[in-house]
Amino acid sequence: MKTGLLFGTYNPIHRSHLILAQSLAEWKALDEVWFVVTPHNPHKDKEELLDGPERLHMVQLATAAMPQLLASDLEFSLPQPNYTVDSLQAFQARYPDRRFYLMMGADNLLSFPRWKSPEAILDMVDVLVYPRPEAEIPPTFEWIHHPKIHLMDAPLMDRSATEIRERLGMNDDARDDLPPEVAAYIEAQQHYR
Repeated sequence: MKTGLLFGTYNPIHRSHLILAQSLAEWKALDEVWFVVTPHNPHKDKEELLDGPERLHMVQLATAAMPQLLASDLEFSLPQPNYTVDSLQAFQARYPDRRFYLMMGADNLLSFPRWKSPEAILDMVDVLVYPRPEAEIPPTFEWIHHPKIHLMDAPLMDRSATEIRERLGMNDDARDDLPPEVAAYIEAQQHYR
């Protein structure tokens, strides 16, 4: 089974995440894409995050009607903060029959040389890179020609969870950017208000 792993805090998950996952799956003929909910990204302030189970629940709501897209809580059982190389080792140990692909935005690729053990990551998986606003990859970037890094020509998703949280915090309507089930849940729980 070819399985894409799309790591994120999903604070909250939004429509662009779903469109992106479907586009990446079609591009590389993936059987599934797993949204890996990260309890603690070492590059983000944990104070701004909803509790992990709340964010996982929203991902489950968003993907419930899409059998190819699934939520994963594997990182909840790993030491924190979560590092991608450790998580990939855990995925491969738990699911040895799957071929995993790491999905990341161009902004993450630019910082990839500073990640924990980037060479080990590339030994384990191919990396599928999608465009991100203000993250132009220069032709001189050392990793751009690596045989396991693949750049996708895809529509640019200009929505961010930060922007959506800010709008919700000002009691602005963000329903157009959220899956309906997630919007209803956020409203019922008064998250980000």
